[in-house]
Amino acid sequence: MAYGSGIVKGMLLTLQHLVRPPITVNYPEVERNVPVRARTNLLWFEERCTGCSTCAQACPDGCILVQTSPRPDGTLNIDRYEIDFRICMYCGLCTEACPYQAIQAGGRYDDAVYIFENMYRDRDRLTAEAQSYLRTSGGRYPNGQLQDANPLRTTMPTARSRVPVAGKDGPFGPQRLPGKADRSA
Repeated sequence: MAYGSGIVKGMLLTLQHLVRPPITVNYPEVERNVPVRARTNLLWFEERCTGCSTCAQACPDGCILVQTSPRPDGTLNIDRYEIDFRICMYCGLCTEACPYQAIQAGGRYDDAVYIFENMYRDRDRLTAEAQSYLRTSGGRYPNGQLQDANPLRTTMPTARSRVPVAGKDGPFGPQRLPGKADRSA
């Protein structure tokens, strides 16, 4: 092998790229197409959330906070729901863990901020972002389902669910089992 052959190969590669058209996208003027399955910002849809906190348990960074309180009917009231995008690594594990698809990746990808604390989003701001996304997409969720055509039903029963479980004769599953107060009677 001749001395300097690596330099010659590198220079030939450089010369090849000099005659090709540029692949750079002028971002503010031209926005590139983002793939459907891209791990962009997370959107939280409050109307789909049951407060089960599986998203918070699946998050390896611990950037999702879910605080709930029980209602008299046995379902959970969501008191706080917050996502700290300052430490989020956009892995998508929370979206895979959610049985009701209440949290989905597909929000805006131009999320640069000047003030670092603005990346911490509470329940109100997350809901506003999700609703504006639904308005701009014509009622279509990031996963492609329509808001009106996708009923809030699932085949996975949960212990305390506001969403009825799919069944032939109505809801079934652990949420219909007698509780501790019912057993004593």
